[in-house]
Amino acid sequence: MFSDYPDVVSIAELQSMLHIGRNTAYDLLKSGAISSIRVGKRYIIPKTSVIDFLARGLHSEPGSVIMFPSDEAADSLERSIL
Repeated sequence: MFSDYPDVVSIAELQSMLHIGRNTAYDLLKSGAISSIRVGKRYIIPKTSVIDFLARGLHSEPGSVIMFPSDEAADSLERSIL
């Protein structure tokens, strides 16, 4: 999954991976829903953190996750797992 992306992604790449807007991407990082490291003004986002976020959304109880990935991103993860 996400083989076209580097091991560490940018905000723009995170947006593309999850099909989300800039504000939602920053909200996910600031809330800790997606693990990242902040260096100055930049976020360093391990690709595995994005995959973990999607996996938690797929395997959680309804209503237990604050933010869900887009249907397209979740479908992509589901296809790669199966």
